Amino acid sequence: MKFIIASDSFKGSLSSNQVNNIIESKVKEIFPKSFCEKMLIADGGEGTLEAIYGESGNGYDKIVIDTVNPLGKKIDGYYLRKGNIAVIEMAQASGLTLIDEKEKNPMITTSFGTGIFIKHAIENGCTKIYIGIGGSATNDGGIGAMIALGYRFLDSEGNELSGIGENLEKIATIDDTFAIKEISEVETIVMCDVTNTLTGEKGATYVYGPQKGGTEEKLEKLEKGMISYRKILEEYLGHSIEKIEGLGAAGGLGAALYGFLNGKMQSGIDVLLELNNFEEKLDSTDIVITGEGKTDYQSACGKVIHGIARKCKKYNVPVLVISGSLGEEINQLYSMGVSGMEASVCNIISLNNAMDNAEKYLCYAAERVLRVLKTGMELVQNEKI
Repeated sequence: MKFIIASDSFKGSLSSNQVNNIIESKVKEIFPKSFCEKMLIADGGEGTLEAIYGESGNGYDKIVIDTVNPLGKKIDGYYLRKGNIAVIEMAQASGLTLIDEKEKNPMITTSFGTGIFIKHAIENGCTKIYIGIGGSATNDGGIGAMIALGYRFLDSEGNELSGIGENLEKIATIDDTFAIKEISEVETIVMCDVTNTLTGEKGATYVYGPQKGGTEEKLEKLEKGMISYRKILEEYLGHSIEKIEGLGAAGGLGAALYGFLNGKMQSGIDVLLELNNFEEKLDSTDIVITGEGKTDYQSACGKVIHGIARKCKKYNVPVLVISGSLGEEINQLYSMGVSGMEASVCNIISLNNAMDNAEKYLCYAAERVLRVLKTGMELVQNEKI
């Protein structure tokens, strides 16, 4: 019997790898003759490259290059390459985890380092680029990344501006004279699960700016700049982008990738499953086990469990969900391909207790689920059902 174990992380307590290993240990205990294939799960943010590369590389090479962090300091990072395909993770260069809490400031952080990855991939022959844009520290509208690709953003006097958030309101002209020419030949896929527009109350600045160090005063200034930048970009493109969902992702990098690289937005989990050849693996799989920190109504809206269940339903492979907790309005997941769900925490306990003992509670939950599965299989074998 073959299992695929592909759980998302339990945020704040267990990584995707840890969850998978815990569940695998219980599978081996209860089904000792079974074979388990584990898949790391990520949604385009930090850990996406690790999830695609896996334990064996999946045919990808790690391309390590010099880049810069959100404050412009030199660091090294990597992207993945297979033939003419590159997979880039924004968090490798422009991620929030790369700077200290006291350094967070969306006025001065830049996506330039992410642009260095894109430029390197294009100049080395990649014609299809997947970009995961979760977990960013920036609110620069993506101009930092575009500057790395040769675009210039000029003020009203023709002066060249650096790619930081506080310069957005100063942009008067976009100059593509020196943009690398190969851009037009590249297919860009943006791994993005958010629907935020570039501007407005649900836009890049007001929704994500606070976690990047934005004070009320800074957010007001950044939003004013983002609106100005949006209008300049609309003039450059020749059409409105005000209501396009997803462009507010990663502090507006979504808008830059859409506008300058003709980027297409796709669900992060769908891209990950595609790059990991998930559907091909389902042909020989009996059961898939997945999970996440909390399964609730949002899980049915394009997140990890929905993405996995949809693929499994296509191949009639049952899906078992073991999550940290189960919220309300989850029954709709059954019609989407989920066969059963269990929470690792089933008693009323404190959050600290749940976090501190996450491994123990997950072990208990996995055993409960797998013993029920074994009992069901025995009933079928004995023709009791």
